[in-house]
Amino acid sequence: MKVFGEDSLEQARTLLTEALQMEEEPEVKAEIEKRLKKLELERVIQIKCSGCGRLFQPRRVRKYQQNFCEVYMKKKFGSR
Repeated sequence: MKVFGEDSLEQARTLLTEALQMEEEPEVKAEIEKRLKKLELERVIQIKCSGCGRLFQPRRVRKYQQNFCEVYMKKKFGSR
């Protein structure tokens, strides 16, 4: 971060992909691939609310996923 600033993540990806293409040893290739996977950000899973259609990140409620966003739940059920 100190050397490359905000572009450090992109720079690291490009350097690792170039190294992966040039490397021949399978052990080193496996390590480079592992580091590339660590650099990838986790995707945020969003679903559409069944009531209002708004996109939101679901929470687990026991073993079932909730299909209503918090805003819709407050409108529909109030303070029950």
